[in-house]
Formats: sequence, C-alpha cells, structure tokens
Amino acid sequence: MLWPSGSSDNAGSPGPQQSESVQQTQNGDGGTPAATTSGPGLTEQAGKVDALLTEMVATRSELGTVTGDGECESSGLRRIRTQRQDQLEKARALEVSALESGTEMKDALVRALEASVESNKRYLDMAPDCPSTATDADSRASQAKSEFVRYWTPIAEQAGLQTRSADTI
Repeated sequence: MLWPSGSSDNAGSPGPQQSESVQQTQNGDGGTPAATTSGPGLTEQAGKVDALLTEMVATRSELGTVTGDGECESSGLRRIRTQRQDQLEKARALEVSALESGTEMKDALVRALEASVESNKRYLDMAPDCPSTATDADSRASQAKSEFVRYWTPIAEQAGLQTRSADTI
C-alpha cells in the first residue's frame, strides 16, 4: 500500500522477490539446510530442457535413417550437423538455476552435444562411407549423455516431464 508521501508502510522491508517457493531440507550430513526449488522457475526451465531433448531425439532418429544403409549421404549428414550445432547453442544458453544440480546437468548436455557435433564431422569427412567403428567422439557423447540422464531423471519426474535414456537423445 502506498501512503500519500509515496512510501509504503513496509518501507525498508523487502517484498516477495520470486514467485518460486524454496523449501528447506536437511542435507545428508544433518548440518545446514539445503534449498530445494520448485514452482514456475523449475517448470519453465525444465520445459525448455525437455523441448531441446525432443529436438535431439528427432535428430538422432534422422541420423539413423541417413546412415542406416551403411552409406553416409553427405547432404543428410550436413543437415544433421547443422541441427546438432543449433542444439549445442541452445544448450549453452539454457537457464538452469531453478533445477537441482542444473549447472552439472547443463555441463553434461553441452559436452554430449559438443562430442556429437565432432562425431558428425567425422562422419562427413568419411562420406559417402560410414566409419566402421565408433569414434572417440561417439564414446564421449555416450558417456556425457549417460551422465546427463542421471541428473535429468529426477528433475523430469519432479516437473512431470518425460524421462529420457542416453541411447535416445
């Protein structure tokens, strides 16, 4: 409420700063409380991660189609590389402050996409042939995706979103 002087009757005391709720829970050692965030920030941020994952699933499916017959068609591989590069930029721009272990989750996702872009480059370098064995970049992408999924699963469950597996993103 504003008084005629333009000040509020609570001058000096901060009002609500966020529409999110922060619950205090004891951390595992029984010491200081650890904050657990829920609310609109979690829902919005998790939704943006989920939308990116949906794009990644589609790109992975398209990669399977492009390489499925044992030949790596260059135009399809270029399209996939471009999609992966776009996804990498989106991953780097994600806001994850409302997500538990959000920074670590985002880091794993970025590393997975960086390795995927590198792998796509290798496929392009060999086109129209496909690499006969998994590359180091493929292995790094798989490891980072597995790490990401460990962070993502509890967040997705909390936000009511689809959980994912490393072999589908």
